[in-house]
Formats: sequence, C-alpha cells, structure tokens
Amino acid sequence: MSGLSRGLLVAGLLLAAGGAARADALSGWLDGVAACAGKRDLSLAVVGFDPGQQVLSRIQADEVRLAIESRLQSEGRVRLAASGDVVRIKTLRDSLNLQKPGEAEAQIRRAFDGDASVFFTEPARQEDRANFRLQAITKTGDCKATSEPVEVAIRTTPGVVDIDQVMSKAVENLVRAAPELRRVDICPFVVANGYSACSAALGERLLLALDAESRSDDRVLHARPLEIRKAAPGQCAAAGAEVTTRGRFARDREGQSWMELEFRRGNTVLAPTGRNPIPVERLGCDPAVRPFLDHVAATAGSDRARLALLPAASPFARGRRLDIRIEGKAGTRLACWVLAPDGTASVVLPVRGEENRGVLRAGGLAYPYDFGLNDIVLDAAFENLFACFGTDAELPAALRERWLKAAPSAAEDAATLQPSEVLDLLELLRAVPGLVEATTPIVVR
Repeated sequence: MSGLSRGLLVAGLLLAAGGAARADALSGWLDGVAACAGKRDLSLAVVGFDPGQQVLSRIQADEVRLAIESRLQSEGRVRLAASGDVVRIKTLRDSLNLQKPGEAEAQIRRAFDGDASVFFTEPARQEDRANFRLQAITKTGDCKATSEPVEVAIRTTPGVVDIDQVMSKAVENLVRAAPELRRVDICPFVVANGYSACSAALGERLLLALDAESRSDDRVLHARPLEIRKAAPGQCAAAGAEVTTRGRFARDREGQSWMELEFRRGNTVLAPTGRNPIPVERLGCDPAVRPFLDHVAATAGSDRARLALLPAASPFARGRRLDIRIEGKAGTRLACWVLAPDGTASVVLPVRGEENRGVLRAGGLAYPYDFGLNDIVLDAAFENLFACFGTDAELPAALRERWLKAAPSAAEDAATLQPSEVLDLLELLRAVPGLVEATTPIVVR
C-alpha cells in the first residue's frame, strides 16, 4: 500500500472522538495561523513529528502526518508544500533520469517554502490513539500559533511497528557510524531462494526511515543534506564509493519471515541489523516466496477486460509455430516481452521503427502474424512467460527510450536484458498510472 493510500485510510479516522468540537478547534487554529501570516488562504509546510520522538513508529508518524494534511485540505483554504514527500519525488525523478544539475537543491528549498511550517508537538499515545498539538511558525519566525490537543487513530499492527523500529534503528546506527554521510543508494531487498512481493514493501519501509533522517532538524539546521537515490541496475553488485543498502528477506518452512539489512561503503559493512524475525502478515504484501516467472505472474496488475493473452495451445508441441492472441481495449499501446526462468528477458513489442504496429485494435491481434513478424518455430522444449503492459498513452519518455533501446528492429534482434535490468524496468512500468498487465506461460513439450 502506498503512503498516499495509507494516508487516505487513516484520514477517515481523524478526530474520531468529539469530532465536531475538535474540527472547530482545528479551524480556529487555522484562523490563528492566518492572523500570524496576515492572509486567509495559506501555504503550509507540514513537517510533522520530531524524528527523534519515541512515541510512534516511523510509519505511524508518517500516516498521522498524511491524515492531518488531508484534514487541513478539507478546509478549502490550505495549499500544502511538499515538505514531507519531496525525497520520494526526487528518488523517482532520479530513477528516470529527469533530474537536472542543481534542480534537487532548488526542489527541496521550494518544498519547505510556505507561509508557515507546521510541527507536531507534545506527542502522547493511548493504545490505538495518538494525541499531540499542531504548532505553526511563520516563515519569518516572528509569530506562532499552537492548537488545542488533536487526537488521531493509529494502526498498531505488531508487524508494522517492529519492522519500522528495525529500519529506524539501522538508519540511526548508520548515521552514528558515518556522521559525514551525504548520500545513500537503495538496492532492492533480495529474497532467499526466489522472489517475494515483500521485497518491495520492505524497500518502502527503508525509504521512509531514510526520508525521516534526511528531514531531521539536525540536517536542516546544519545544512547537511542527505541524498537518497535508487541504485542503477548492476550498481548493487559493485563495490563503489557511495553507501549502498543490502537487504535480504527470507521465509522458512514454518512460515516465519526474516529480514536482514546492512549498509556498505566499498567492502566495509556499516550498521548491520543481523537476522531479525518479522511478522509480515499485515505489512500489505504476500510473503510467499516463488520462482521468478510465478512471482511476475502472481504480482501482475491484471484486468482481462482491458488486456488478455490467449495462447493457441498449452502446452505447444515441439515444432509448432507460436500463436498468441492479444485482446482488450482498442487503442491500447502494447509493450511486451518474454521472460525466462533465470530472470532474463527479451522485448518483443513494439518493433523499433514500427511502433505504430504496437497498438491494439478492435477484435484483437495475433502475435507474431499481425505485427509483420516472421513465424516463430518452437523447436526446443522450454517454459517462458509472455507478458504485456498496456497503456492508453505513451510511456514516460525516458522509460519508453529504455524499452525501445532493448527492442528488436528490422535489422537487429532484441537485446537480452539481465535480471537487475528486468526487475528495475518491471518496477518502473508498474508505477505508470493506468497501466494494465497480462501474462501467459509459453510451455513447449
């Protein structure tokens, strides 16, 4: 579940007790902020809790911040600066090579630029509820407005709390071991003996912990920014000068899940957590460990009404020609590849230079015949996965360029994408809004 989704989930629980009275108190507090700023409509940078507070876990604190932001927006007079989320935006832009030199620093400055900064003070907790005050300080620092106590319902799932505590402690130990730290490159969590959806979920938890450190008072006041990047494909296997993460997830035969995290600079290990048992059943991911092809199929965002793949046979007999029917919404732009059990892949659609052929039409298309391609004779036994992504519009430019670079053309075969590149592309493609997936095994006997 994304941070935004979590925020919307808990926003509905905001001010659960004495709702009307507390809502009026929050509106009254906004009037006080407006008086401080000298204007009715406000731009607020909601910073949230002090990163060093011990009342809530990092993920709970982030969810509370998102809930408060939602409540403030419902007033109809508040525009929110991206103070709490600019690191996530920067990480995504870096992964798509959209960041220009100097733009990151300017982006961070703008993210904290508002009429006032809002801090959460005096935090306390009673079972599944957090209590605190909102304290707004104007940009010039000459006026502040403090709210009456605010109450927000919080999630208390042990798995979420435990995992966040492990992540937070690891980041704390990293900063202690490397006080000059300026940049961390995040590598995907690897899974022992296969692949699991919990790898991405744990990566999100780690990003939140590093995000909180990057926004700590100490770093802001002493101008010691922390840059968080997604490691480029292949970088995680190298021993470079930057600090990179090394995370592992495992699940044993008894159903117990385990997590291990460390940071590395070159061949030096920093802040290892050791092997920790973690309950992940409520983490929002399926902890099952699967072979690569099963993992891709199980985690695909499928909708057969929008996109479906129908092989002419299953299995295909050796010597038969490949024939896969692609059906779905007319006008869907296709990006298809064939994945192998070892994690490699080859792009098959669209063909570079003939991208106009890679658009689904009414009645569907047959691969390879309707794409102007030669017959493909299945002359050896194998098991692969044919997978397609469908979008209504073009892919983002940088992502589309990467995809076409690996695609076949009239004169060249498709490049073989290595596992790290495949996983990176899979993550980026699945983050494209409105994208739909379809998969089907290609089994030859």
